[in-house]
Amino acid sequence: MRVEEPLVCAVNHDQARERHGRTTVVVLRPFAYTLPDGSRTVRVPPTYLTDFASIPTFARWVIPPFGRHAIAAVLHDWLYTIGQPGRRGEADDIFREALKELGVGLTRRAAMHAAVRAGGGGAYDRAGADWNASFMDWRTGGATVPAPSREAFFNDAWPAGVPTVDL
Repeated sequence: MRVEEPLVCAVNHDQARERHGRTTVVVLRPFAYTLPDGSRTVRVPPTYLTDFASIPTFARWVIPPFGRHAIAAVLHDWLYTIGQPGRRGEADDIFREALKELGVGLTRRAAMHAAVRAGGGGAYDRAGADWNASFMDWRTGGATVPAPSREAFFNDAWPAGVPTVDL
């Protein structure tokens, strides 16, 4: 898998910051993934809050939120958090490609991709409304936003002021 740094996270213990009863974690270091053809690099900033794979409760016995697919899930969550208009399909395809690179089996990979295609529209469309709740200082539990708007990250931009080193 083409990652520049390991995915380093801290488990969030604040139940108020859970997502629909799912535990969340805070990304502690900038994290990047480059597509196999080198055409795009997706960067996830520190302080980003994720629940890994957003698996509905009834399906978690088949596919748990955390597993071999975790890195792909964080990338996908981030792309949905940005919610750049017209790029949802691309976000889902990057998820599928990352799953493949991580060694997720064909059947599970196809099921996970089909699930985000079928059920992810609402989350993608809420991107702007959820922006300020998508970041957290792992030390204090307080909100922290790396850029004034999600638009600052459109087209894989890395806005000035976003940390590029460990926090």
